[in-house]
Amino acid sequence: MCENFFGYKYAFEGFTSDLFSPSHIVFIALVYFLAFFVSYLLRNAKHERITVFLKVLSIIMVIHEVSKISWESYYDITTGRGFNKEGLLPLYTCSLFIYTLLAAAWGRGRARECSLSFITTVGLLYGAIGVVYCNGLNFYPFWTFGAFYSLFFHATMFATGVFLLVTGYKKLEFKDIFRAFIPIVLLSLLAIPVDYTYGADYMLLYSGGGVPFYEGLASRLAEKDLRFVYTWIMLLTHLPLAALVVGVYKAVRAAAKKKA
Repeated sequence: MCENFFGYKYAFEGFTSDLFSPSHIVFIALVYFLAFFVSYLLRNAKHERITVFLKVLSIIMVIHEVSKISWESYYDITTGRGFNKEGLLPLYTCSLFIYTLLAAAWGRGRARECSLSFITTVGLLYGAIGVVYCNGLNFYPFWTFGAFYSLFFHATMFATGVFLLVTGYKKLEFKDIFRAFIPIVLLSLLAIPVDYTYGADYMLLYSGGGVPFYEGLASRLAEKDLRFVYTWIMLLTHLPLAALVVGVYKAVRAAAKKKA
């Protein structure tokens, strides 16, 4: 265990990375196993109870996000850096999990359907990737709050999407590819002005930070004053990602029917 559990990243100078450390690898294996195993055990859960679960989870995730922002802001402000509007606002693609979870749990109609589509496609995929490649582990040791909030958030994203699909609470169709894209576009209407005003990189729509291919593309296009082209490309990338999840889902269901 880390002695400075709630320490901010500046407290870990000289720290290299816990990414793919033994603790992280065990965590990945547990999350993937439990996500599918528990979902399978609860596959016959009544939809009414799942809705209650989503309502409780939506409140937990809001508290989790507020806690994270408050924790980071405390350190940024008390060390004279000020509020980190370029990196701490809940405008990341993964932040959509909070908003869509609220809409899926408490909303109705098209807003609820689009939210469920996002959670079970792009949300599920980003959660699965975030568990494996947790960027927070490049700044915080595994046994710290800084690592915990990122690992917990992405693990919950992934497990929730799996749970909703395995229980049949959400049955994916090809139209869900476009439904899932609607929340992404709506968030981008907030993220893009912030990105271009402050040079931030919310939703990876400005510089593709952390993703080598997108970083290179954004840099080359920016040199030609065509950064907006990169922004469109990155935004549209979410469509094939959603299509990938829908395709895998349908292939698995088709295989299961053949065996039955």
